Amino acid sequence: MLCAILLSCTSATAQDELPRQSIFLELGGPSNGLGLNYEQRLKNNPKWGWRAGASLGFSSADWIPGMLDASENAYTVSLGLNHLLGSKRSKLELGTGVNMGVYHTKTNFMGETYKEDNFGYYCYALAGWRYQSRRGFQFRAGLSPAFSFGGKYGLDGKFFCPYLSFGWAF
Repeated sequence: MLCAILLSCTSATAQDELPRQSIFLELGGPSNGLGLNYEQRLKNNPKWGWRAGASLGFSSADWIPGMLDASENAYTVSLGLNHLLGSKRSKLELGTGVNMGVYHTKTNFMGETYKEDNFGYYCYALAGWRYQSRRGFQFRAGLSPAFSFGGKYGLDGKFFCPYLSFGWAF
């Protein structure tokens, strides 16, 4: 009887632990478009984790139809750290990181086309809600403020970008 009680206590503790790895698709936020990311919790302190991902971004603007328009494609890599607060499967996620990549810009001005390829980066923070089952489904939603330190490769401006992600934890 004592063995059964000890085994049930051990099993309950193991069941409360969240998975240490996940793969997720992220729209917006640190992914700067649509990104595929891998995340791993730290072995000694699973409230802390790191992430790495690759993403594609696209934007276009038609300022003066037929006279001035522009489009941009971005191919980026995102690296970051995060911390989970809370208990059970619903948590507050706080993090920071950097997104860097190549930006292909095409501008049409009065019939002339100008193309430019640039490397750029920005730093980000993130604050959001995460739901993660013991094994399987993972959902994240939040807000990610971004900025750069300027310089030759820093992207201009400060902005806030919402994000949603769906993934699989294992």
